Amino acid sequence: MTMVDNNKMIEYIHEEQEAALNVFNNAKKNCESFAEQFAAKNYQRILLVASGTSNNSCLTAKHFFEDVTKTPVSVVTSYDYAHYNSIFRDSDLVIAVSQEGESTNTIDAINKANKNNVDNYIVTEDVNNTCTQIAKGKVVIDCGREYFGPKTKGYTCTVLTLYMMALEAANKSGKISAAEYDGYRERCCKSISNINAIIEASEEWIEKNKKELVDCEKAYVVGYGPHVGTALEGALKCLETVRSFYFSFETEEFLHGPLASVKPDVYTFIIAPEGRDYDRSSVLYNAMKEQNSHTFCIGRQSGDQSAHVLDAPFSDDEYMNVFEYIVPLQLLAYRTYSGKGIDLNTRNYPRIGDKVPTKAKALERK
Repeated sequence: MTMVDNNKMIEYIHEEQEAALNVFNNAKKNCESFAEQFAAKNYQRILLVASGTSNNSCLTAKHFFEDVTKTPVSVVTSYDYAHYNSIFRDSDLVIAVSQEGESTNTIDAINKANKNNVDNYIVTEDVNNTCTQIAKGKVVIDCGREYFGPKTKGYTCTVLTLYMMALEAANKSGKISAAEYDGYRERCCKSISNINAIIEASEEWIEKNKKELVDCEKAYVVGYGPHVGTALEGALKCLETVRSFYFSFETEEFLHGPLASVKPDVYTFIIAPEGRDYDRSSVLYNAMKEQNSHTFCIGRQSGDQSAHVLDAPFSDDEYMNVFEYIVPLQLLAYRTYSGKGIDLNTRNYPRIGDKVPTKAKALERK
């Protein structure tokens, strides 16, 4: 087993802004062939197919992808597509996502698409992995290899790559105007250029609440719309590192049952960006904090300067600020597991990977 550098995660978080700007600046070149194919074909359905963090990336990007391409988009886990999907159409486009390109389930999903003559692309950071060898097309996540299990900059750059694919495809096919294209680009650049400022504010917020956060053993992370993916990814980062019970839900689904399980020792992190869902998120935060002392808000709350509110300089662009709101949750995972002294090289179930493999042999040999 390759040894993990327990401090590598924070290094990658601090590389996110630069890596994202690189993806942004190279998007036209990296997405050119994809955009040309999209414009040449009349796809009726797009399937984003992935597992783990890549799947969360797809959930986060889904709404933007659908909106700008004017094409229905569904997010499907790789295993489900490979083993349970029964409808294969010539008008489908499968976009499989695997950061390392060695996910056994994603490999199976691409093979299933090929078997049924469905157009497919792999979105991956490596141009020479198993997925690139079998997929019909590829788009590179231009952020470099991330040698750490729980992905951070890779998540951000995967979401951004999917955004850029949608944008270039929509522009090439005439689904959006030149002015709209430029506007989206400007908005996106503004958000990813704000990542370092969010890191700084988030570190201060975590430091204010350090002891309380390190003591957390059970938590919910909730959000709306594109931030359902943010919540899922934030909870996953904590599950992978802190190894305690962090669950995530769409905020409305949290209200439909899980809320009843919030006892005094359960923490709740409410993602509350300014936008269409802000009022409801704000009411939930204010109602919960009166009844539970471990209620946190990731986003501004008017007149509330308490330590539990992260009043960072977030942008109010609900599509683009997904690149900002994930940052405090990534930092939360790192600061909590490092604060607890957890060594990620010690696995709870080290033999599971051999019995139920999720990575292809090609990656294991590296």
